[in-house]
Amino acid sequence: MTGFLKSRAYRLLAGIAAIAFVTSCAGHGVTPSTSFAIPATRQSVSPAQIPVAPMAKPEITPMSTVKPMDAIGPANWQPIPGTGTFIAAAPDGSIWALSDQPASADKFIYHYVNGVWTQAAGTASRLAVAPDGTLYAMNSSGGAYQYNSGTNTFTPLGGGCSDITVASDGTIYVLSNGATAGSDQAIWHYVNGAWTQAAGSGVRIAANWDTQTYNINNGGGTVAPGGVYILNSAGNIYYENTSATFAMLPGSASAIAPTKNAGLFVLGYPSSGSGNTIFYFDLDAQNYTQPGGSAVNIATNTTFVYAVGSSNGLYYSVVTTTQGSLPTTFVNNSGITPAYFTITGNNPNDRGDPTFYRVTATGAVVKIVQADRGADGTADFNIPFPSPGATPFPLPLLRSGRIYISLGAKFKTELNPDLTWVAANGWGSSADPNWNVLWDNFEYDYVISPDSHQPGMGVNTTEVQMFGLPLAFTLTSASGNAQQSGFVSGSRTAIMNALSADTTFKPILVNGTATGTNVSPIRAIAVNEAINNVKTQNPGVPQWTNSSYYDTYIANVWNFYTSHTSTANTSAFGTYTGTVNASNQLVFTQPNKPDVVFGLPSTTDAIAGNGGMDAACSAWGPPPPNTAPNPLFLACKELESMLSAGVNRTSLLTSQSMYRNAPCPTAFLNLFYQTSPTNLYSKLMHQYSVPQFPNAPNGAAYGFAYDDNCNQSSVLVDNNNPRAITITVQSF
Repeated sequence: MTGFLKSRAYRLLAGIAAIAFVTSCAGHGVTPSTSFAIPATRQSVSPAQIPVAPMAKPEITPMSTVKPMDAIGPANWQPIPGTGTFIAAAPDGSIWALSDQPASADKFIYHYVNGVWTQAAGTASRLAVAPDGTLYAMNSSGGAYQYNSGTNTFTPLGGGCSDITVASDGTIYVLSNGATAGSDQAIWHYVNGAWTQAAGSGVRIAANWDTQTYNINNGGGTVAPGGVYILNSAGNIYYENTSATFAMLPGSASAIAPTKNAGLFVLGYPSSGSGNTIFYFDLDAQNYTQPGGSAVNIATNTTFVYAVGSSNGLYYSVVTTTQGSLPTTFVNNSGITPAYFTITGNNPNDRGDPTFYRVTATGAVVKIVQADRGADGTADFNIPFPSPGATPFPLPLLRSGRIYISLGAKFKTELNPDLTWVAANGWGSSADPNWNVLWDNFEYDYVISPDSHQPGMGVNTTEVQMFGLPLAFTLTSASGNAQQSGFVSGSRTAIMNALSADTTFKPILVNGTATGTNVSPIRAIAVNEAINNVKTQNPGVPQWTNSSYYDTYIANVWNFYTSHTSTANTSAFGTYTGTVNASNQLVFTQPNKPDVVFGLPSTTDAIAGNGGMDAACSAWGPPPPNTAPNPLFLACKELESMLSAGVNRTSLLTSQSMYRNAPCPTAFLNLFYQTSPTNLYSKLMHQYSVPQFPNAPNGAAYGFAYDDNCNQSSVLVDNNNPRAITITVQSF
């Protein structure tokens, strides 16, 4: 920190792991006065009078591969694939970067959109992006250019420049290069094709897009909308208003990146090739915080801050943990009250953070602490369903999140003594504190997408362990398009009645009346969990009692493939063909690959896709910890998964083809659960769920372990900043 903060009034908060903003308000601070030296205005020649150095037109080359983590530091920084020397953020979430190639001062220009780099036909030493997304570039010889993405060409604007930025109104500011390199340079403003000199001088310039006004403490002056920040050769931070008045901020900096929300990121002073500490100045609080890490270049579009490390690695971080809160409407159509939801999960910005978090009634993400854990080892994180018509709940960014919904009684969150979360168990332990509570849950990830660099939501109802409540979702995109998944109205009663009427599947029901309700049965558990309960022999839990249910069907499959051939289409390991040999083994072959041999499985092994079926893959795995799996092991596991899915769906005799990845042929999908015996539990989950096209036209759900074959699950994904989500408990 040496050399960064001057002797002006400030308050330093160090060691902050995540970057937090305060909502801006106009006019904060004391009455301004000019008690500092105003930057001198240099004599200068208009850029219009200086010949524009030609823009180089390089051959198109791929972006360099990703660099390992370097001087950026803490884990809340995530890598961007590629390397570079300079980065500029665009309002649409894309970024522009200068490569680390060629070896000359001017580098190749690349644009990063949704995970893909494309190259622009030019080289440059500095970049700037306008509010409408237009790119401006400057080369090392001082030429300033505007980029036309439609024609992949650059239009010259003027010469003799050393830095460039774009104001909130789309006009251009540059610093000249007429003075000695490293000394303060004149400022020029380009409006409607004409250049005029502005007051002041500096070595770096950055436009302010914030619409609020701030008064800098201790006579530092006023920061009003539309102006530019200026760094001079001594590292002082100035702000020039459109009225040609100045403000001076505390501290010193070698680089600056203003946000649109009451603050700016800066790099420490003086500049160092090994990286400078990253700081954030809050214009509301009038203090510096240290978000962590160091860099040689920074940029921001307010939602994200981007950085270039000293080894040319490119990185980004979420500017604020509350940025991207998703308006969430909770609807209770069950007729059962009260209704609650509980949200737990992990840090959305730091995958290395093992801490568990909860969400408060205001949508804040807070760490789970010892005071939350009661004497019985459980915590009360329940939030009542908002009243109909209330303001939607602000669902925050959260990784590996779970939302538990309970009716009639509160849900108890079980915590270990070390505050690690204990997954609620409604299928295998009658001692679970929620065993008699009417509840269900769903999984979600609401994090910054590494591809779009925007908040992205992935949400999934899962019945792979149990079914308690008929939950449904509507995820609305930024453009207003709606995706739907989950259960239809009236589904719970229909599912429970169908299971109760079947002698084989009736034992998977958890009987009794749910606490605070008149609802019975309390839930149904998945067949694979009922099979596991036979193995664990926990008391008071449903068990799978028909261990021979599929035996005849499996024997018929093996007999059929003694004279027929099965074709298995894997995801990335080619096509295997299978036949049953004289030893009653189903053998899958592929040219120049070892055979994969499955013995005749039991009913329970085939349903769960494990046990005896695992023996086929044992020659190649599983891999040791932290070791990449053998591709042969992965191919074998896919064959195992397709066989298990074929047994559960009873499709192995009606189709000689099997498929791992979606989209699968519609004719194949229409064969699922059409013959007896079949997995009635999974069949009902799909039958009473909302279809998703083209993958699950007969209802999207997750009824058994390998229901992801042909992507039959109910996952909804929107990685482009969705507008809203509605979570509904359907009528029973």
